[in-house]
Amino acid sequence: MRRRRLNFLVVLGIGALSACGRAQIGPVHYSDAQCRRVALVDAVTGARLAGAEDFAFERTTGRLFVSVYNRRNVERAARKREHKIPEGGVYEVSLPEIFAGKAASIKVRSLIAPGEIAGGLRPHGISYDSARRELVFINRAYHRSGRGWKMEPHLQRVGADGALVVAEKDSVPCNANGVLATTRETYTSFDHSACNWMAGVEDIFHLKRSGVIDGSGARLYERAAFANGLAQTMSGEVVIAATRERALIFLMERSGALRENMRIKLPGGPDNLTLADDGGVVAAVHPSMLRLALTRKLGIGKAPSRIVKADPKTGAQQTLFDNPSGKLFSAATVAIQTPDGLVAGSVTDEGLLVCRAAA
Repeated sequence: MRRRRLNFLVVLGIGALSACGRAQIGPVHYSDAQCRRVALVDAVTGARLAGAEDFAFERTTGRLFVSVYNRRNVERAARKREHKIPEGGVYEVSLPEIFAGKAASIKVRSLIAPGEIAGGLRPHGISYDSARRELVFINRAYHRSGRGWKMEPHLQRVGADGALVVAEKDSVPCNANGVLATTRETYTSFDHSACNWMAGVEDIFHLKRSGVIDGSGARLYERAAFANGLAQTMSGEVVIAATRERALIFLMERSGALRENMRIKLPGGPDNLTLADDGGVVAAVHPSMLRLALTRKLGIGKAPSRIVKADPKTGAQQTLFDNPSGKLFSAATVAIQTPDGLVAGSVTDEGLLVCRAAA
């Protein structure tokens, strides 16, 4: 208990430092009047889903896949050594349905049923592998360790129709966060170099020791502060969301490593990334790490949501959505922009945010 309190005080301290000052964000593309929340209801259990943290988009068919699990409930169950740890799901969402209709909720069905994966299904970062027509995601499995539970992340693949593929357990670091499947490689980000109390030291001193590995586990880049979501630009660059640096880092593979090309500073700590049809990198950013920590760890208050889009060629930015109070939608961690509008998910809030494009 003492260690948990100490870790959380570290989070609050870092959050307080990063929350100072409000960034200038300029005009906002989608007003609150254009946006609404759409609840996701599990078609099997009837439960309303919270924690739609990351998206994978099959651009040729317009299929949107959402990784969902309630992190606070899972962490609480593990901490209390409960008999069973809650599971989540990988859900397919119909974009035409949520943009065309006005329904407050839609029913969705997980591609993978609970209990099908050893250690349970709790998908974190997710990506669509177009070459293999599969989804690849970081699954946070829990296994018994003495009287308690130990979280063990691994890569899991599933066909777009739900067929399971053997997990790639040996290639994922303990702090695996985001994943990116390209035509050449599957990249995974790790948000800290250490997995013990030293991870907190990395945060306190803003150490740049996180980065990206390839499918074999080789570290291709490790000079980011809290490497998070990943994306690939139209020109082939790999983009890292460096959350603690409030920046996007653009990398190009050279001589077997990823070399930094440029950085774009953002008005908040970027989380997960997607690519827009025009080539812009869409990032859900956290303007206040303190408020994010309070709502994510303790369920206190609402964290602001902000979505921005950055041009990889010019560095120009556009604010797509901004909700400083978090009342409309709290703690957005991912968003995708299509010609029909914007859809966002959250690590803590229920359902999705849907913003219709102006006619």
